[in-house]
Amino acid sequence: LLDLAPVFGVVGRVDKVESARALGCDVVIDKSGEDLWEAAGKAAPKGYGAVMDSNGVSTLQASYDHLGLTGRLIVFGFHTNLPMGNDVLDPLEWIRMAFKQARMPRFHPMEMGNDNKAVLAFNLSFFADESKVVESKICCWLRDGKLRCPRVEKLPMEEVCRAHEMIQSGKTVGKLVLKTKNATGDYFRSGSLGMQDSIYSTAS
Repeated sequence: LLDLAPVFGVVGRVDKVESARALGCDVVIDKSGEDLWEAAGKAAPKGYGAVMDSNGVSTLQASYDHLGLTGRLIVFGFHTNLPMGNDVLDPLEWIRMAFKQARMPRFHPMEMGNDNKAVLAFNLSFFADESKVVESKICCWLRDGKLRCPRVEKLPMEEVCRAHEMIQSGKTVGKLVLKTKNATGDYFRSGSLGMQDSIYSTAS
């Protein structure tokens, strides 16, 4: 998997373990059945070369602490910072979100220098200008077998509410894709991916 080995994956449900292995994980930790960080520490006693974290406040500090020498924490989401499901309309949840934001870890440059660790972050929403380059690179990795495509479930744009409900349930595996139409009523064709859908992709 992108010349990284071994690759460790973390899932929150036992029924997602095999899907993670199928995508290239050498070791899968099911945090619903064992302590995540105890298992992670045993799996890599010297720490990790890179940790990709999309959880946010619940794991960022521990992810950093489990890096090895010259390790990198790569942040690409803040899932646990946000209210989920029906709680999204609860004013108390938004107050809790503010407290979570206040508890976000801070990584001081001098401390990172002493630790020989790094923290990087990105947001795919702002890659519009680079989308063709990123798409081309990903397609090359898929073609060469360096990446494996996750399961994709497609829904019409009219079912956007259902798509969000599915994501917030935490039970989805892979990606949900909403199909959109162009001005003529036809579906866009994404030539490089060979898929007859313009995708509004939502994280699983």
